[in-house]
Amino acid sequence: MDGRTKRRVELELTQEEAARKAGVSLATWRRWELDPGSVSVKSRVACEGVLKVTLEFQRALSKSYDAFAGSWKDSSMLTPRQAYAISLQLDLWADTDIAEWLRDPSEPLHEISPFDHFDLRVMMHVGENRAWAEGVRQRCYVISGEIQSGTLPFDRPGPLIDEILIGAALDGAQGLLEDMPELFAEIPSRDGIFDDEHFEIGDDDWDVVAEGFRDACGSDDWEIPLWKWHPLLPWVLTRRPPFTWFDLGGTSESSISRVD
Repeated sequence: MDGRTKRRVELELTQEEAARKAGVSLATWRRWELDPGSVSVKSRVACEGVLKVTLEFQRALSKSYDAFAGSWKDSSMLTPRQAYAISLQLDLWADTDIAEWLRDPSEPLHEISPFDHFDLRVMMHVGENRAWAEGVRQRCYVISGEIQSGTLPFDRPGPLIDEILIGAALDGAQGLLEDMPELFAEIPSRDGIFDDEHFEIGDDDWDVVAEGFRDACGSDDWEIPLWKWHPLLPWVLTRRPPFTWFDLGGTSESSISRVD
């Protein structure tokens, strides 16, 4: 049994399950498992990512389930499972995508997560700057730890990059919760309640989460870099170039007011 097959078996994944997670056909997965050179580079990266990311999930699970359950059980902003999913996504970016790029920057930075969520015009300012990428990696860890203790970037003064990163993490976090429910089995689930007498956000209510984040900010500065080709981005970048996004006190609340 070769190393790829052994790792898949250790992770208790069938070939069908692994292929589905990689987004490739079963035949492609089988060819890759036997001979990685027999498939395209894109397919090889996707297949390798399944085994690598799954191992990172297992390491990230060392986070305390009880901490998330306790910190977010009464929150109207996030459910405990949603908070855990966002924290996991941030850790995975830091542990895998960014860390691997820093070790081997052979691919353009704008194709690496979370930077592939940013408008290309942001990355034109950044280029392949390794120090900037390392700064983002460190902030991912900070935000993840704060979420575990019940704090969001909107709850305290901090750098703008924190708000941008948590906004970028929403889609990936939703995918984790939907596609890998077994990771969240130890955290109490919550169904949404929306009526005239009671409101309670549920695990599936990601649109409510995004709207709550928007309401918690004083401006759109954090969200504009995540909208592809937003007409206001050049103005935002002139006032707040990416190298200033790590400055303390730089959250969007300290910037322009929202225009609804």
